[in-house]
Amino acid sequence: MAIVSEDVIEKMKLLGLKEYEAKVYAALAVLGPSKASEIAKESGVPRPRVYDVLKELYKRGFVDISEGNPTYFRAVEPEKVIASLRDEYLKSAEEVIIKLKSYQKDQRDVESPIWYLQGEWNIKSKVEDLADRAEKEFITAFVDGKLALKFKKTFEKAKHKRLDVKILLLEKNRRYINVLSRFGEVTCVQLKKILNDESEDFRKVLAEALFSDETPYRVKGIFVRDGRESILVYEEKEILKGLIVRIPFIPLFQRMVVLYLIERSKH
Repeated sequence: MAIVSEDVIEKMKLLGLKEYEAKVYAALAVLGPSKASEIAKESGVPRPRVYDVLKELYKRGFVDISEGNPTYFRAVEPEKVIASLRDEYLKSAEEVIIKLKSYQKDQRDVESPIWYLQGEWNIKSKVEDLADRAEKEFITAFVDGKLALKFKKTFEKAKHKRLDVKILLLEKNRRYINVLSRFGEVTCVQLKKILNDESEDFRKVLAEALFSDETPYRVKGIFVRDGRESILVYEEKEILKGLIVRIPFIPLFQRMVVLYLIERSKH
């Protein structure tokens, strides 16, 4: 459809409209009062289907009809329609949450030291939970400062809890530093410079292993709470994934590596 982008149509579908309903309503909202033939032409919906779609939109209160020869149709104001769709969506979401929670009463509690994550929203949610459970300290490191900015909500929580927040950036970017400095102590370090140092230190070896870019699993960020639990964010085939680790010594080593790099940056 030429007059409305596919992005808008996809977002309307996410709110609960079917594809033809979204296309017809969007075309009508742009055209103003129109005949069915005009709506079919602009929406790309086959004319035989347009009448059924308009009838359904009318039943939902999203379209007004002026009977006559020809019949004209008019879109109800978008802010009203979208508000109605949003309310229906939220109501359905709340009902599903309540139902699913009620089914969890007899759920088994499985304690596992490692959980795999996928999906940016899921990873961000788990990192926020990690900050919620932190008692004193929240240590983080990022290969990509752009990724760090995606976790501003997490850092806001950590700051609100008055945790000791340390943020290590393995690149120097003034914009990232200015934003992240609002939440804690920010340190920038050139990893290659430290790794090229001839001094021997087992923490240097750990740092090189952790941030190596020679494997298909490229570490993008680390979050460690109190040296007891961590979430490692990595990229595999350009897909962002996460790893929750509760094996006691691994988060401790990860914390040690980040603090080592922070300390070395001061020399």
